[in-house]
Amino acid sequence: MSPIHSFKRRTIIRLAGLLAFLLLIVYLVLSYQTSLYKTVPDNIPFWSSSLPSYRNQWSYTNPSTLRQPNPNFKAAYVTFTKGDRAALANLRLTVRNLEDSFNKDRHYPYIIFSNEHLSDEFKELASSLATGQMAFYDDLSSDYYGYGNTTDLAKAAEARTRMSETLFGDSEDYRFSSRFMAGMIFHHPALKELDYYWRFEAGTEYICPIQFDAFEFMYDHKKKLSFSMALYEYEETIPTLFKTATEFAAKHPEWVQPADKDDSLWRFIIDGETNGYNRCHFWSNFQIADLNFFRSEQYQAFFNYIDQSNGIFYERWGDPVIQSLGAVLFLEKSDVQHWENIGYRVANYFTHCPADKGLYSQCSCRPSQNFDFDGYSCLRFFKD
Repeated sequence: MSPIHSFKRRTIIRLAGLLAFLLLIVYLVLSYQTSLYKTVPDNIPFWSSSLPSYRNQWSYTNPSTLRQPNPNFKAAYVTFTKGDRAALANLRLTVRNLEDSFNKDRHYPYIIFSNEHLSDEFKELASSLATGQMAFYDDLSSDYYGYGNTTDLAKAAEARTRMSETLFGDSEDYRFSSRFMAGMIFHHPALKELDYYWRFEAGTEYICPIQFDAFEFMYDHKKKLSFSMALYEYEETIPTLFKTATEFAAKHPEWVQPADKDDSLWRFIIDGETNGYNRCHFWSNFQIADLNFFRSEQYQAFFNYIDQSNGIFYERWGDPVIQSLGAVLFLEKSDVQHWENIGYRVANYFTHCPADKGLYSQCSCRPSQNFDFDGYSCLRFFKD
């Protein structure tokens, strides 16, 4: 054999050995990856963002009864949510806020409503943050979340088209939610045993430590309703709402608070120059309330009148303004609490920041950010 042929043969053998070594390394790496992801179905690649769902066996069962930390009353946090991941992230954000600022030392339960199916993963991830129990009532039926039995669907569709340029004006879902939160929710069995609810909206923030029991404050001071911010409603959404409310008041004068009483709430909503409705209302995305008010004969009769008028669907009446007019009709100003001492933020813009330095020095806000000083705030009419 010539030296050249011998050299070529040795080179081929060395290359074959190197290739065999590289194949062995690849085999060992793939075997290790397979052992790491052996719980993942064969059709899911190991780089899938869905992996955590496959590594965990989610399960959740509603508690049969809700433990109550206060012997004097029954209370819970209550909200409505959708079932997607963004909604879950917002819900977890606000529950984390509530726990850190207040509930970690109180352990009040939560009640979560949805018109959509909430997965066990959703329920477990949301409830894992809470020191109190959390119960979910999803897949709400159309009896709670849908049209009233007198609604003309064609007329409702025409209204959504007509109001397409208005905020939520083209939304059927917004109207279903408004109807549910304005009145239908108070018929739900989940709230039957409760005395108070703390209504919260997923994604909102509680930006200061809350060093007192707000539920207990409502109980001790016999407050019926509370709010953090008050503002104007869009005029184009409620052209006939005040007229409808005053029609109801005229039919039931025995229930309605006189406008000339010193403790009347009418001055909160009546324009001093025109004597018409100034469109002010209490925002209800943070609202602690005595549920006996919303379950009362007066409020339920008022809501049924509003519901039968179908202004929720033929215009775009929101639940905060409906509830506010109900409060004006049936409550005195002393029945309503404004939470000056609770820091609160909505959509990273609407902020209530306590004016007391002993409070705001512990908060993630500055008093100059306070929406109360904004020209769109109606708080001055409540204070006056």
